[in-house]
Amino acid sequence: MAGMFDSVNLGGLRLKNRFIFAPVKTAYGNPKGEVNQRHLTFYRHVAEGEVALIITEPTAVLKSGREHPKQLCIDEDYCVDELKKITDVIHENGSLACLNITHAGRAANPKASGSAPIAPSAVYCPATKQTPVEMTKSQIEEVIEAFGKAARRAKQAGFDAIELQAGMGYIIAQFLKDRTNKRDDEYGKDKTLFARQVFEAVFENASGLPVIVRIAGSEFVEDGITPQDNKPIIELAEKFGAAAIHVGLGSACDTPPWYYSATFTPTEKQIETFKAIKSLTSLPIIVDGRMANKEKILKAFDEGWADCIGLGKSLACDQAFVKKLKENREDEIYYCGGCLQGCLLKVKAGVGLGCIINPFVDVDRFGKSDKKLKFVVVGGGPAGMACATYAAQRGHDVVLFEKKQLGGQFNLAVKPPFKESMQRPLDSMIKELNASGVLVKMQKADYDTIAFYNPDVVVVATGAVSVLPRIEGIENENATDAFSYFERKVEIKGKRALVLGVGLIGREAMEDLLIRYNFEEVVGVDILKELPEDFTLARLKNNPKAKIITAAKLQRFDSDGAVILKDGKQENLGRFDLVITSIGTKPYNDLFEQIKDKFEHVELIGDASAVGDIYKATHDAYEVVKKY
Repeated sequence: MAGMFDSVNLGGLRLKNRFIFAPVKTAYGNPKGEVNQRHLTFYRHVAEGEVALIITEPTAVLKSGREHPKQLCIDEDYCVDELKKITDVIHENGSLACLNITHAGRAANPKASGSAPIAPSAVYCPATKQTPVEMTKSQIEEVIEAFGKAARRAKQAGFDAIELQAGMGYIIAQFLKDRTNKRDDEYGKDKTLFARQVFEAVFENASGLPVIVRIAGSEFVEDGITPQDNKPIIELAEKFGAAAIHVGLGSACDTPPWYYSATFTPTEKQIETFKAIKSLTSLPIIVDGRMANKEKILKAFDEGWADCIGLGKSLACDQAFVKKLKENREDEIYYCGGCLQGCLLKVKAGVGLGCIINPFVDVDRFGKSDKKLKFVVVGGGPAGMACATYAAQRGHDVVLFEKKQLGGQFNLAVKPPFKESMQRPLDSMIKELNASGVLVKMQKADYDTIAFYNPDVVVVATGAVSVLPRIEGIENENATDAFSYFERKVEIKGKRALVLGVGLIGREAMEDLLIRYNFEEVVGVDILKELPEDFTLARLKNNPKAKIITAAKLQRFDSDGAVILKDGKQENLGRFDLVITSIGTKPYNDLFEQIKDKFEHVELIGDASAVGDIYKATHDAYEVVKKY
């Protein structure tokens, strides 16, 4: 049985252990594809965490293949010097560097490329809501040539290996199946032709660099790629002498939950797929997707379905994961909950890769302050816990007051369906707080209790409260706010419910009613015309028992039911057994108003400052502690 920290040989490349950083989009760049300090700090952190091989974020071989405007490219010679900055920082900190080269095809973003996506055929991409233009022969030749040039430039930039993206719903995979390749020329009649020509171009130009081949073990979509459909790619990998097969899951266009390893995707199917791919080849297998679990890693090696472990967004959560595991410091690991809010959603928004519980993804952790201050932090939710922990790590004396339960509203994040894994990051934050030397007082704070500690800095992180909105007739309904609902403070009865506000919490309440309580119909009403997309909303749209009404306002409740105004017309939705409101949340900052002028430094952070999410809470804490 392979050990986690045994060395391994991949195509002549000796790895110091069996952990590999899988390609994760950062969106730290700019439209020109230049490398900046955020890239360098991020990759330095990962290398310092003792991962053996770091595979870079997906790097486009042509700008027509970009997924977002801040994606790195390797389409021009100047990119060599840019990417060498990354290889240098990785090598300087003890890891090897591998360049992931890719073209998104129909998954490309026209805002990033400046033109319509190109693909084997004009097949709609649900994730981008774009229909690509069918590639001409000259465009096919251009892409093949670009892969070859990318391989040559990778060598010049100092990379130790290349990863060829041949799956995950990107351009090579798009040529392989009738579903996405409807051509009637030679590239349609022989669906492996494009892949063969790309392999030839890459291996010819790789100049002896080991080449890892990236695939999706299964796309989990009707008529999509299955494990057996990967045989032609695996055979090409074996023929050309690839170093390893790197197995992920899903398609960027069709099955993003699998692609991004969402927490609700079944682990059993994941492992079943990995085993199926392992049975098809003698090449080493790298697996990734929710693998940041010691027991699961040991099982993979023990059962023989993996030779190396890929870790992606879990290393954004804790870049020292491997180092802590090696040093038997598992209690110090920050575990990813798979929420995707700080990583995927921040990349999509153009903010860049982050994490809800780790504001140090692309910046250095705090060093010791040159002055020792007394901090009092009021509120033990995510903002308060983070602030107290960071301040203690800076060397300050810290007292934290919490009147109910550490974690605050984070404790509610584990209540909705598929969110059980969020207990892991919450537990991680509490463990680090308790290990940091913070004095935790489980009591309500007021001016006198704060003043007793003679603080230099008072940080108020008292969170938010959820209240029922003022709507005519709501007092006659079985109505509650969303926080009280998830705290199970209200009797859940009946089979028909109304949820006001279809934001993150509202949609989770809708799904909870449908799954946990088996309601026959749940209606969500929101004033917005367009709702921000996420996986929960996608599931609700596919659930016949869920109905979402946008661009509508609830006017009143009367004896006949709930009356909304939509498109200038009133509509009665009928009677409901339960009403949940998710639109009445407001900062709870009474204490701040009472003490803001009574101490030299009083700070207001988290929801107490402005209602947001956990990402905002921990990053507010970072910004405050940085000042002191």
